[in-house]
Amino acid sequence: MKALIAGAGIGGLATGIALTQAGLEVDMFERSPQLREVGAGLMIWPNGTRSLQSLGVEIPSQKVRAIVLRTQSGGVLMDSPVDDISRRYGSDVKFVHRADLQAALARRIGSEALHLGAEVVAFEDSGDHVQVRLGDGRTQSGDLLVGADGLRSAVRAQLLGDGDPIYLGSTIWRGVVSSDGIPLERGVGVNWVGRGAEFLAFYVGENSIYWAGVTKEPMGERAGPGGHKKDLLDRFGDWASAVPVLITATEDAAIFRNDMYDRRPVWRWSAGRVTLVGDAAHPMTPNQGQGACQALEDAVALGKSLNGVSDFSTAFKTYEGLRMKRAYSAVTLSRQATRGVQLENRLACAIRDRLPGLIPRSVMLKLLDRTLS
Repeated sequence: MKALIAGAGIGGLATGIALTQAGLEVDMFERSPQLREVGAGLMIWPNGTRSLQSLGVEIPSQKVRAIVLRTQSGGVLMDSPVDDISRRYGSDVKFVHRADLQAALARRIGSEALHLGAEVVAFEDSGDHVQVRLGDGRTQSGDLLVGADGLRSAVRAQLLGDGDPIYLGSTIWRGVVSSDGIPLERGVGVNWVGRGAEFLAFYVGENSIYWAGVTKEPMGERAGPGGHKKDLLDRFGDWASAVPVLITATEDAAIFRNDMYDRRPVWRWSAGRVTLVGDAAHPMTPNQGQGACQALEDAVALGKSLNGVSDFSTAFKTYEGLRMKRAYSAVTLSRQATRGVQLENRLACAIRDRLPGLIPRSVMLKLLDRTLS
């Protein structure tokens, strides 16, 4: 059987590998003319590592020694139990550049299955096969279609018709900078939180640091006259010393800004011969570092559900049964964290900042079981 996959991001590539392992032929269609991820770092938690192992994929990464939550002035609010997490779930937490993960997945699937500069814009499910229409007018047919085409998925739009994503009220700036002269320890991720804003940073290579800043902003706002760097320094210039140092060390052209969007959960990802994975199925805010890990879990679960099964309806129900509750648990935790970051009232922020240090490690690990076990 042939599977058509719309999108060759992390979820799409991982799905291609998983379906190939399940014995399907795969054709993947990616709208970009080349596979490229710019200025993005990821955390790979033990659940993501298990998925990568199942897919036979290894990635260059930085082992995480500590994850520290700090106030905007640098005071420690919480030190996450990384060693306990590694022992409890059987693998380390890792930092990785998104481009490195994408490249490793692409090597594993191979170039023959990958069609670049080919955007899926529509599909037709005729009952005995599914046909996709590409942006240049060409068509391709297969036995099933997987929408892995992200937050603004064309496949989801036709499958579910649930409208546009919802603006969350915050903007994220991202960059990757040389580590020379930056006061940040290798293997240590730091997340500074303030009133309606946060800033995080960690190593994603031997000499590279990924950083991201989030603030509440009007939707669609563009860079001011001084560019992204000045905008960021206006907002984070008086934060702990590492924050403005990271911003200042980054070329303005290497800073990327995106508004943050989300979707309301739905309880159907499939119909007929079509299903969804990753952000196309369950987009989530970046605050729990689970977006890539959940997409990897989707891919593995879908591959297992289709292995040896010709009844797509049964396979997709199995897939949704394996993934929906678990994925939406991660979505909910991430949204709660986002709301916490968006707090601006001084008293509310003081309570938010105090709570993490009051949670016993045993309780924290039990909460993590919902996602990582």
